[in-house]
Amino acid sequence: MLQIAVEKVCDLIINSLALNATLDSGGDDFSEIPTIDETMEFSPPKDDRYLDLKRIIDKFNEEERQHLVALAWLGRGTFSLDEWEDALEEATQLEDTHISDYLVRMPQLGDYLEEGLAELGYSSEGFETGIR
Repeated sequence: MLQIAVEKVCDLIINSLALNATLDSGGDDFSEIPTIDETMEFSPPKDDRYLDLKRIIDKFNEEERQHLVALAWLGRGTFSLDEWEDALEEATQLEDTHISDYLVRMPQLGDYLEEGLAELGYSSEGFETGIR
Protein backbone atom coordinates (compact mmCIF):
# COMPACT_ATOMS: atom_id res chain seq x y z
CA MET A 1 0.00 0.00 0.00
CA LEU A 2 2.56 2.64 1.10
CA GLN A 3 5.52 2.74 -1.30
CA ILE A 4 7.92 4.62 0.95
CA ALA A 5 9.70 3.35 4.05
CA VAL A 6 8.07 4.41 7.31
CA GLU A 7 11.55 5.34 8.57
CA LYS A 8 11.89 7.88 5.73
CA VAL A 9 8.50 9.37 6.53
CA CYS A 10 9.42 9.61 10.22
CA ASP A 11 12.68 11.39 9.38
CA LEU A 12 10.65 13.85 7.34
CA ILE A 13 8.19 14.30 10.23
CA ILE A 14 11.04 15.19 12.61
CA ASN A 15 12.52 17.69 10.18
CA SER A 16 9.13 19.19 9.37
CA LEU A 17 8.32 19.70 13.04
CA ALA A 18 11.69 21.44 13.49
CA LEU A 19 10.90 23.75 10.56
CA ASN A 20 7.45 24.53 11.97
CA ALA A 21 9.02 25.40 15.33
CA THR A 22 11.32 27.86 13.56
CA LEU A 23 8.45 29.42 11.63
CA ASP A 24 6.26 29.63 14.72
CA SER A 25 9.00 31.63 16.42
CA GLY A 26 8.85 34.47 13.95
CA GLY A 27 9.80 33.05 10.58
CA ASP A 28 7.82 33.22 7.36
CA ASP A 29 4.07 32.71 7.48
CA PHE A 30 2.95 29.47 5.83
CA SER A 31 -0.60 29.53 7.21
CA GLU A 32 -2.05 29.14 3.73
CA ILE A 33 -1.60 25.82 1.96
CA PRO A 34 -0.39 26.64 -1.54
CA THR A 35 -1.68 25.12 -4.71
CA ILE A 36 0.88 23.31 -6.80
CA ASP A 37 0.72 26.22 -9.30
CA GLU A 38 1.53 28.75 -6.56
CA THR A 39 4.49 26.63 -5.57
CA MET A 40 6.06 27.23 -9.00
CA GLU A 41 6.34 30.93 -8.11
CA PHE A 42 7.58 30.25 -4.58
CA SER A 43 10.72 31.92 -3.32
CA PRO A 44 11.98 29.79 -0.40
CA PRO A 45 12.91 31.30 2.95
CA LYS A 46 16.59 31.45 3.80
CA ASP A 47 16.18 29.02 6.71
CA ASP A 48 18.56 26.03 6.64
CA ARG A 49 15.82 23.75 7.98
CA TYR A 50 13.69 24.55 4.94
CA LEU A 51 16.56 23.65 2.64
CA ASP A 52 17.30 20.47 4.63
CA LEU A 53 13.66 19.39 4.44
CA LYS A 54 13.52 20.15 0.72
CA ARG A 55 16.75 18.18 0.13
CA ILE A 56 15.34 15.19 2.00
CA ILE A 57 12.21 15.18 -0.15
CA ASP A 58 14.18 15.73 -3.35
CA LYS A 59 16.26 12.60 -2.62
CA PHE A 60 13.14 10.44 -2.76
CA ASN A 61 12.18 8.93 -6.06
CA GLU A 62 9.09 10.13 -7.92
CA GLU A 63 6.82 7.38 -6.56
CA GLU A 64 7.92 8.07 -2.98
CA ARG A 65 7.20 11.79 -3.40
CA GLN A 66 3.74 11.00 -4.76
CA HIS A 67 3.07 8.75 -1.79
CA LEU A 68 4.17 11.53 0.55
CA VAL A 69 1.65 13.89 -1.04
CA ALA A 70 -1.12 11.31 -0.80
CA LEU A 71 -0.14 10.55 2.81
CA ALA A 72 -0.26 14.25 3.73
CA TRP A 73 -3.67 14.59 2.05
CA LEU A 74 -4.90 11.55 3.97
CA GLY A 75 -3.59 12.99 7.24
CA ARG A 76 -5.23 16.38 6.76
CA GLY A 77 -8.54 14.80 5.75
CA THR A 78 -8.59 15.76 2.08
CA PHE A 79 -9.04 12.06 1.30
CA SER A 80 -10.33 9.26 3.51
CA LEU A 81 -8.69 5.87 3.91
CA ASP A 82 -11.26 4.45 1.47
CA GLU A 83 -10.06 7.04 -1.07
CA TRP A 84 -6.35 6.19 -0.75
CA GLU A 85 -6.10 5.00 -4.37
CA ASP A 86 -7.82 8.21 -5.53
CA ALA A 87 -5.30 10.27 -3.54
CA LEU A 88 -2.43 8.38 -5.15
CA GLU A 89 -3.94 8.86 -8.59
CA GLU A 90 -4.32 12.60 -8.03
CA ALA A 91 -0.77 12.84 -6.67
CA THR A 92 0.55 11.30 -9.92
CA GLN A 93 -0.98 14.25 -11.78
CA LEU A 94 1.24 16.77 -9.95
CA GLU A 95 4.34 18.22 -11.58
CA ASP A 96 7.06 16.20 -9.84
CA THR A 97 9.59 19.04 -9.89
CA HIS A 98 7.38 21.12 -7.59
CA ILE A 99 6.32 18.48 -5.08
CA SER A 100 9.06 19.21 -2.53
CA ASP A 101 8.21 22.93 -2.45
CA TYR A 102 4.51 22.08 -2.20
CA LEU A 103 5.07 19.74 0.74
CA VAL A 104 7.49 22.01 2.60
CA ARG A 105 5.02 24.89 2.39
CA MET A 106 2.27 22.76 3.93
CA PRO A 107 1.86 24.35 7.41
CA GLN A 108 1.45 21.15 9.42
CA LEU A 109 3.23 18.67 7.19
CA GLY A 110 4.72 16.67 10.06
CA ASP A 111 1.34 16.34 11.78
CA TYR A 112 -0.38 15.40 8.52
CA LEU A 113 2.19 12.73 7.73
CA GLU A 114 1.93 11.30 11.22
CA GLU A 115 -1.87 11.20 10.97
CA GLY A 116 -1.64 9.66 7.51
CA LEU A 117 0.65 6.92 8.80
CA ALA A 118 -1.79 6.19 11.62
CA GLU A 119 -4.68 6.00 9.14
CA LEU A 120 -2.75 3.39 7.17
CA GLY A 121 -2.00 1.42 10.33
CA TYR A 122 1.63 2.46 10.78
CA SER A 123 3.15 3.98 13.89
CA SER A 124 5.78 6.68 14.08
CA GLU A 125 6.42 5.98 17.77
CA GLY A 126 10.05 5.33 18.51
CA PHE A 127 11.21 6.83 15.22
CA GLU A 128 10.53 10.41 16.33
CA THR A 129 12.82 10.05 19.31
CA GLY A 130 15.48 8.26 17.34
CA ILE A 131 14.70 4.84 18.86
CA ARG A 132 14.63 2.18 16.13
